[in-house]
Amino acid sequence: MPSGKPKFYLTTPIYYTNGLPHIGHTYTTVVADAIRRYKRMRGYEVVMTTGTDEHGVNVERAAQKAGIPESEYVARMAVAWKALWDELGIPADEFIRTTDITRAHRAMAFKLAEKTVTSTKEFTLGNTASTTTRSSPKPSWRQLPDCGRPTETVTEENYYFKLSAFQKPLLDFYKRNPAFIQAATRKTKSFRFASRAE
Repeated sequence: MPSGKPKFYLTTPIYYTNGLPHIGHTYTTVVADAIRRYKRMRGYEVVMTTGTDEHGVNVERAAQKAGIPESEYVARMAVAWKALWDELGIPADEFIRTTDITRAHRAMAFKLAEKTVTSTKEFTLGNTASTTTRSSPKPSWRQLPDCGRPTETVTEENYYFKLSAFQKPLLDFYKRNPAFIQAATRKTKSFRFASRAE
């Protein structure tokens, strides 16, 4: 990027490839593109990133269901995702596939992790039903009440963000910019969350 202009970077979520894009994915990408266009009109040098997350158990299952190897499945899906953004006139400046990360990107990710990750811990998540619905007045711990799909308990290692290292600057930023968080309820929750940072 030329150094004379202010720089602005934004990213959409990196979308899972276990299915084709839907209106929710399109919405977030259109919003990101609108921000990119606005910033460019204001004289910023802008880079917008989007892409596909090609890892995970649901991606593995989708490939198995399609009867093709995962590598072939995610390659097909990445083409479909990228084609939609091109067709809508919102191509990314950078389209990232998590199976095709460069050495430089990997080095940057590790450097960022060193500064922001406090620890790795094993985390167990049980997908259990906690609400009742008309169709299922007594929810079962073995199935979801709205669709009846079976639940799973998953144990995996996760990275934890070192929010405490950014607590003071973040709280100071909130105080200096009271309109930054628009919804009053969100503002209160954000302050509370940042104040309890570990």
